[in-house]
Amino acid sequence: MINFAHRGASEYAPENTMVSFHMGIAMGADGIETDVQRTRDGVLVLFHDDTLRRIFSIEGSIHDYTWKELSSLDAGSFKGVEYKGERLVRLEEFLRCFGRRNLKLAIEIKESGIEDEVLSLVRRFTDEGQFTITSFMASSIEALSYAKMRPSIGYLARSFSLDDIDWLCALGVDEYCPAASDLTDQIAREIYSRGMRIRAWGVKNVSLMDKMIDLGIYGMTVNFPDILHKRLVSLGI
Repeated sequence: MINFAHRGASEYAPENTMVSFHMGIAMGADGIETDVQRTRDGVLVLFHDDTLRRIFSIEGSIHDYTWKELSSLDAGSFKGVEYKGERLVRLEEFLRCFGRRNLKLAIEIKESGIEDEVLSLVRRFTDEGQFTITSFMASSIEALSYAKMRPSIGYLARSFSLDDIDWLCALGVDEYCPAASDLTDQIAREIYSRGMRIRAWGVKNVSLMDKMIDLGIYGMTVNFPDILHKRLVSLGI
């Protein structure tokens, strides 16, 4: 089972920062999950939210600002004064550091139209089989499935639908990613029967974590990779 640090060790450190990614690995994660958006001047950066309000206490979105403007912002203080001065991370910077390590990477596309750029950059710094490109957006999933060199693709599902499963199978999607709270043994069996692996997101507590372990899925995305690591070691997984 792959232990994906969700935006790094985001329970303890400011999400999608280098300190959070390094902390996740130190805590035993063997995978990292992160999010990609594009700045106004075309730089691919790691950021989750639609707006900058929660992290930076300013208005607007990533695509409203240039990289130069964003690169000077403090991305750490919202989590604690000890993280003051942490910065946003460019996708290239992240890949240069963590690409071709013994890690699995789950890279979520957060806006349509950047699929080719993301895929090109990821392939420069990682090996095939090391990464999966994911999205909630049907347009991105379809764009990735039609790529000339098709990557491993993961669909982030907000709810379960057999119609969606048929659509994913027709596109040859590799990974189904449901909310942990929605995943049941019956759904898991259906996904496995279609030849897709399962990575759960939204694992908000230890109870859900243990449920995912019991289901024997491929991996899960957690804010607390240290707790998952200890549990997997204790179970010999």
